[in-house]
Amino acid sequence: MGIVLKQVCKVYQSGEVETHALKDVDLTIQEGEVLIVLGASGSGKSTLLNVMSGLDSPTSGEMYYNDLKLHTLDQKGLTKFRRQYLGFIFQQYNLLQNLTVRENIEMGAALSKQALAIDEVIEAVGLTDKANKYPYQLSGGEQQRVAIARSVVKNPAVLFCDEPTGALDEQTACQVLELLEKMNDLYHTTLVIITHNPGIALMGDRIIKMNSGFVHTIRENGDKKRVREIKWG
Repeated sequence: MGIVLKQVCKVYQSGEVETHALKDVDLTIQEGEVLIVLGASGSGKSTLLNVMSGLDSPTSGEMYYNDLKLHTLDQKGLTKFRRQYLGFIFQQYNLLQNLTVRENIEMGAALSKQALAIDEVIEAVGLTDKANKYPYQLSGGEQQRVAIARSVVKNPAVLFCDEPTGALDEQTACQVLELLEKMNDLYHTTLVIITHNPGIALMGDRIIKMNSGFVHTIRENGDKKRVREIKWG
């Protein structure tokens, strides 16, 4: 079934000022799909990611992951949920600089009881010849590939990606997106990609547009494209 949100709201309180970041969101994330969430800065897309991944709690509404009632879990329960089922990729790589590529990826594997084979994942991200190098010896695109491998090696059911190509040039961004596409192909990993770039939406099975905290539209993508087929710019 995947992740289900029912009438989910998120309100941030700062003194007497309330900010309604999410408003009555109804959404189901299907297993194995590539879901793209589009929206300008301040539209609520990152808040949506944080809430549906258990990094933040909704102010009201219900959330489920299969039989788990996420909206009833405390912080310890949400941490266990994230560790067991989810992976995360952010714009910042968050690599440990004193560890090699392999050692960074091993850190991800250590968080899972059903981790994938480390050498297989290193090969899948094209870093076999860089496995013993340190992050400072890699390009930005290579560091992002390490971050993806560290998340994927956990064998997560759902991989949340928050602007994963935001800091990359076009060529490197395409390589990273092709890698995410490959992870979906190989491991049937559900991908939720948050972006402001409408070009990326073409690789999705469904496209959500956020506006002022609302899910403005949800559209099935009848013309889904492979990343290499997308014409950028």
